[in-house]
Amino acid sequence: MRQLILLLLVAVLSACGGGGGGSSTATPEPAPEPTEPTGPEPTSLVLVDAVPASSSNTDPQLPDVSFAHLGHSDLAVTLDGDCNNFSGITLRRQLFDLSEENFDELLDHRVTCNLEDNATYQLTADGTRSNDAAFRAEHTVNTTSAVASNLVVQNTLDMPRSNVDDLFFGYMIGALIDELDLPGAVESLILATLFEIAGANWDNLVDPNALYDVRSERVSYLSTTPDGSPSSALTGLVTYPIINSSAFSARDKVIVLMHATGSTPSEQDPADAWFILANQFASRGYLVIAADNFGRGGTATEAETYLLANRTARNTHHLVSAVLQDSNYDNIYNGNAITIIGYSQGGHSAMAYYQHLASHQHNLEVREVYAGGAPHDLYQTFRGVLEFLDSSCNGNNYCRYVDDETTVPFATDRILPGITAYTDSGFELSELTDGETLNADLVTGFLANDPAYDGLKVILQLNSFTNLVSVSGFTGTSSLVHLYHSEYDRLVPHANTAALANALQDTVNLDFHENRCNSSGYETIFNLTEKVGVLHTLCGLSVLDDAMEDLK
Repeated sequence: MRQLILLLLVAVLSACGGGGGGSSTATPEPAPEPTEPTGPEPTSLVLVDAVPASSSNTDPQLPDVSFAHLGHSDLAVTLDGDCNNFSGITLRRQLFDLSEENFDELLDHRVTCNLEDNATYQLTADGTRSNDAAFRAEHTVNTTSAVASNLVVQNTLDMPRSNVDDLFFGYMIGALIDELDLPGAVESLILATLFEIAGANWDNLVDPNALYDVRSERVSYLSTTPDGSPSSALTGLVTYPIINSSAFSARDKVIVLMHATGSTPSEQDPADAWFILANQFASRGYLVIAADNFGRGGTATEAETYLLANRTARNTHHLVSAVLQDSNYDNIYNGNAITIIGYSQGGHSAMAYYQHLASHQHNLEVREVYAGGAPHDLYQTFRGVLEFLDSSCNGNNYCRYVDDETTVPFATDRILPGITAYTDSGFELSELTDGETLNADLVTGFLANDPAYDGLKVILQLNSFTNLVSVSGFTGTSSLVHLYHSEYDRLVPHANTAALANALQDTVNLDFHENRCNSSGYETIFNLTEKVGVLHTLCGLSVLDDAMEDLK
């Protein structure tokens, strides 16, 4: 009973304000809102590459962004950013041979949005695994003030159509034979077979039947250095027919050429196969655009962005955009269709640009892609060189034709300089090479999955196409993709294109011309000489002849 009275007394005093002096009653504190459990903070993922880099300031007129990180096959990702008109997709690549087993995929995010002057933007990739573990990758984009982006013509060369008709025959008799440097003992046999192949495969190149005189312009344009900083030093070639008749109808597509190793289209060299091809297409009435890789032409003092797919594609697209926005070419091209052509290094660049256009917001429709003889699996191609040096090849398709004289220098002088200069591979070039060969520690450590080489492996795999888990980056267009490769190619293994065809066959409209570069003539030359680049070059000319035939 006493406890009941005490409880009643407490209740009365509480209702009267606690019994203190004053007549006002206290307002009770509102009850706190219920909160959802926040869970652990997402794990931050380190970027392995980004263009433009967070440390650079890019021009707001160049809005294409890519950033990549390691991830998991069950990681569902959402992309976001604080810029206007944001869009983005994620390309997923399977990872191979890393010492770190926590990750099994490489996620490459492609983002497009509107950028303003002197601004900072934050892009995020938020992911959740099937076990509810959360991950986040962040990339910062900084912009400068926009600069004038006019196309600047540095040099002009006009060529009568009769000269265009003679270009390739002169190249074949002179530069091509000198370039092949055929062994003397069997030179006459190889030359006879070479002319047999030419007669059967290169009709359009030998006799292009030019319709128009041609003008070629060496131009410079606004683009970026490999880290994304603005630069107007990059150069390229713009070639088009000289029109003197009102009856001419502007073509509905433009041709983009991706040059091969050692070529610099803007130099307007009549011994350069890509300059010849540009003139031949232009003589048929087409507007032709060919960017020099960064590290060639106007930027020749720098390391070349050799097989660095995102960077090569961005530079090319900046030139294409500058040309198509210039009214001086309106009477030649009137449409939104594009054809991309490349061989060897250029075949890799052609697929990179095709992927760039398919994975960013652009209004260009890719009608055709011609890509041949390319290291589409850059990782396995590079690894094959190491297996050759380690004497552990055992007939592997990526290493069985490697040689010290030609193939190894491609790794030391071409592949590694750009990777070590422009990406976070973890190495300086001098740490990986010893003259024109590869450092012994690199060979053994790379093949033994030494953790020190994980960064280099990731960059090589980021710039490969055969390891795509999903090919969404190639499905944004209704293109017809033509692939070529000779089984007798000693320079770039045929397995590269066979693997790419297998990766794309269920998603992309694909024509793998498996017999085009595998005739009895190719086999004859293969058996007559072990010189590495001969059949590689000959197949390239067959690819270009096919493109000429299709685009008459």
